[in-house]
Amino acid sequence: MAGRGPAPKDPEKRQRRNRAQGLEAIPENAGVAERPAPPAGLLKSVRDRWAAYWESPVAQLADRVSDLPALERLYRLYDDLERSHATVRRQGHMVRGYRDQTVMNPLLKHMQLVQAEVRQLEDRFGLSPRARLSLGVTLGEAAKSLSDLNSEFMAGGDDDDDPRFDVIAGQDVIDGETA
Repeated sequence: MAGRGPAPKDPEKRQRRNRAQGLEAIPENAGVAERPAPPAGLLKSVRDRWAAYWESPVAQLADRVSDLPALERLYRLYDDLERSHATVRRQGHMVRGYRDQTVMNPLLKHMQLVQAEVRQLEDRFGLSPRARLSLGVTLGEAAKSLSDLNSEFMAGGDDDDDPRFDVIAGQDVIDGETA
């Protein structure tokens, strides 16, 4: 009788123990951590935006460790923009230059550069409808709670829209009628 390969290793000597242990539903509060503290020195309005972000469904997609520095930078930029806007409102769009001539407020150029970086960070974190679409996330998907995801998992999914199930006894179904 021919051999069927080497004898299996002793379970105690195995390095990988990746046998299926049985699947369990994810607890409702799994993955929900405390909201990180906002960066120091932000205006109250920006701190409120920080809190609102962490309460939003989109924040569930952010990694609270690796994404946090970029998110803090984004909210510091928001703070810088608000302070710059307030200064421009107070000084005006046109100010006196060093030779007493009227020139465009230099803060406007600064604000333009900051807004460009803000847009890039907002796109990275899906903070606009278009950015969410480019990331492949719709607001409805981001808003799904863990209980919704668990119920889909436990139910086995919805096969109504799967074309592989449109074949009945070897016949193709086209628009609800057998061909």
